[in-house]
Amino acid sequence: LKNKNPNVPHHASLLNAEKAALNQKKNQDDDVRKLYNDAISMSARGGYVHDAALAQERFADYLLNVVGDFNEAKYHIEGAIQRYTNWGAMGIVEHLHNKYEDVLASSSAH
Repeated sequence: LKNKNPNVPHHASLLNAEKAALNQKKNQDDDVRKLYNDAISMSARGGYVHDAALAQERFADYLLNVVGDFNEAKYHIEGAIQRYTNWGAMGIVEHLHNKYEDVLASSSAH
């Protein structure tokens, strides 16, 4: 970050979100959500489709396993799958379909 490398800030943003999620007891959930959303936005704006997909995937895991926000998690799983599909990462898409089969099969409103 010190050298202003344009390929680094979106990675740092995702790492900050992951760190906040791990220390969630010390952080407000809104703060963690904002950090993940920032990581997704920064990656997408920079054209890093695969990194935006990874940020959405990690955010979905956080939402499912820490917060219990099923609807929001499903939204981000679907978003990650779409981004990975656009990137051509069909192996990851298949993995996510298998990992989140129950979540994706359910009907929920977002």
